[in-house]
Amino acid sequence: MSKDVDPAAYREMLEQANLGDAERQLLLELIDQFEQVSAENDRLRKALLRESSQNRSRMSTKLKEALYE
Repeated sequence: MSKDVDPAAYREMLEQANLGDAERQLLLELIDQFEQVSAENDRLRKALLRESSQNRSRMSTKLKEALYE
């Protein structure tokens, strides 16, 4: 999904839409879930980058040790 998605804008559009209470509630729950999944995705992406950078330096150290042998 794109980072350009603004849940606040969707909430505002939802308030202006002619929907029943059940539909409005369902869409609000979907927007909330989208926000949670997006935040989790950002956290996982950062964790993956941290692990990836740590593994790179370890690989470099292993390569240096192998070359010295």
